[in-house]
Amino acid sequence: MSPSQIHILGLGNLGKLLAHSLRRNHPELPITLLFHRPSLAEEWNQAGQCIEIVRNTKADKQNGFRTEMVSEKKDQIENLVVATKTHSTVQAIQPIRERLRPTSTLLFLQNGIGTIDEATKRLFPLPSSRPNYLAGIFNHGVYATSQFSSVHIGLASAFIGPAPSNYQGTVCKSSQPPAGFLAQKIVECPELNASHVTHQQLLHIQLQKLAVNAVINPLTSIFGCLNGELFQSAAIRELINRVVAEISAVILVILSQQNEPLDHILQERFSQSNLKEVVCEIGEQTAQNISSMRQDYLAGRKTEIDYINGYIVKKGTDLGVQCPANAMIVALVQNKRSIYEAQISDVFFGDSIMSSTMMGVGH
Repeated sequence: MSPSQIHILGLGNLGKLLAHSLRRNHPELPITLLFHRPSLAEEWNQAGQCIEIVRNTKADKQNGFRTEMVSEKKDQIENLVVATKTHSTVQAIQPIRERLRPTSTLLFLQNGIGTIDEATKRLFPLPSSRPNYLAGIFNHGVYATSQFSSVHIGLASAFIGPAPSNYQGTVCKSSQPPAGFLAQKIVECPELNASHVTHQQLLHIQLQKLAVNAVINPLTSIFGCLNGELFQSAAIRELINRVVAEISAVILVILSQQNEPLDHILQERFSQSNLKEVVCEIGEQTAQNISSMRQDYLAGRKTEIDYINGYIVKKGTDLGVQCPANAMIVALVQNKRSIYEAQISDVFFGDSIMSSTMMGVGH
C-alpha cells in the first residue's frame, strides 16, 4: 500500500520550513507543492527544484517533491497544509475545493485567528462535506532569502491540535490530541519540536500568540524598528500597556464563554500583567528580528492585520469590550502609516482622532 500523500498550499516561510522538514525526515513520503501561478513553476526550475533551509550558516537542500498547479483537475487530496497568508486563504483553497472530502485533513498553519471560520462559511458550509480541521502554531523564526530558500533562526516550538470552527456552532470532530497521519508525521520532525495538544490547549496557545503578535507585529511596522527596539522607549512601553490591557479584557471574556469554567490559573495566564511579561520576553528573545508584518510593510504587501488586531477589535465589538488602541493600530497599518514616538499621545489618545478612527475600523 502506497503511503498517504501530503499537499502543501502556500510556500512562504512556514510552508517552506514544513515541506523541507517533512522531506528531510520522511524521504519515502509523497509531498506535493501546489503552485497558484505559472511563474512559480519557472522559479522552481531555476532553484533546481529544491527547497533550501539555512541553519547556523549551513545550507541544506531537499528535493524529490512533486508539483501541481492548483488549476489542474487531479485526484482527491488526503492531507492539505494551508500555509498561505490569512487574507488569501479562501481564495487559495477555492480552486482545489472539489478535491477535498470529509475524510481529508486540513492543517491551517497561519498567523492570527479567523480563517477557519471564513473557510467553513464560504467553502464548507455543510457539516456532512466538511474536512477534518487541524491548526498549527509555529513559534520558529524564519525569513526568506528567495522564493525557495529561507533562514531558520533557531529551534523553537510548535503545537498541533484539532481546530473547532465557531461558524454556526460548529465543533471539531474530536477534542483529543490528533493521532492522524499528518500531525504525526510533523511531530516526528525533530527540528520542528512539535507536540500534539487538545483543542482547548490549542485555543489557549493561539490566544497567547495572538497577544504577542498584536503588539510586536504592528508596532514594529508603525514605528519602523526591530522587535527589541520597541521596549527601549518609555512612550512605546506605555502604549504597549494600553494595547495589552484591551487584549487581555477581550480574551478573558472569550474564555468565560467556553464550556469550561474560567479558573484562576487561566485568569492569571491571560491577565494584563502576565501577557505584558510574555510580550516583553518574546521581544527580548527576538530582539534583532524583523517581524513578519514589518517585512510585508517594507515590501508593500498586504498585511495580516485584520486577523490579528482586527480580530481583537471585532470580538471586542461583539462582546461589548472597547478596544480604541487596537482600532487605531488597525487603521494605521491598513493605511501603511508610520509615526514617531512624539506623536503617540496625539494619535492614540486624542479623543477626536480616536472616535473618527473607530467609525471606520472593522474586520
